[in-house]
Amino acid sequence: MRFLIRVADVVGRPVVTLNGDAIAQVKDVVLGAADGRVKTFTLSGRGLMSGPLREVLPWRNVRAFGPDAVMVVNRSMVVEPDETESTGGTGSGVSGAAVLTVEGEDVGRVTDVILDVADDAAWAVGYEVRLGRHGAGRATVMMPVPLPIAATREHVVVPVASVRFTTEDLTGFREAARGLERALREEAS
Repeated sequence: MRFLIRVADVVGRPVVTLNGDAIAQVKDVVLGAADGRVKTFTLSGRGLMSGPLREVLPWRNVRAFGPDAVMVVNRSMVVEPDETESTGGTGSGVSGAAVLTVEGEDVGRVTDVILDVADDAAWAVGYEVRLGRHGAGRATVMMPVPLPIAATREHVVVPVASVRFTTEDLTGFREAARGLERALREEAS
């Protein structure tokens, strides 16, 4: 199964063992800086009074990432973070960052990150952006971006062509991404 999802729709998703025990919920998503791949999920306990957990769920320990739950074989898949795994989520860490084109034009602000989820991996493929002066009747759009993603908590840098290939929802996102890829190939040749 392959699908697109916003990080905001992953937050709060239950982490369930194959025995049916809900052991945690997703607090945030940690992305690899170089390739945008989901590395780890930070977790919180289940229930209203539960807070953040020190333990994390590395992607390699995920049995299945479905539309309604993150499945793991058993509780031992949730582990203490090691020095290569950050406990601070970066999936939504760019929320509010300015989206700038490579030519320095401010396009708007990031409101969410879009993930492409496949059976064996998930990675960032774009952003939900609240448009500034490019809005023209559309307050928020889904904007594909090529890898590697250039992002900090303050700024996200995108090709100029990304502004031309946006969609209002996830249903048209793959086509917008294909259009962006074609445009970038043409620019390079």
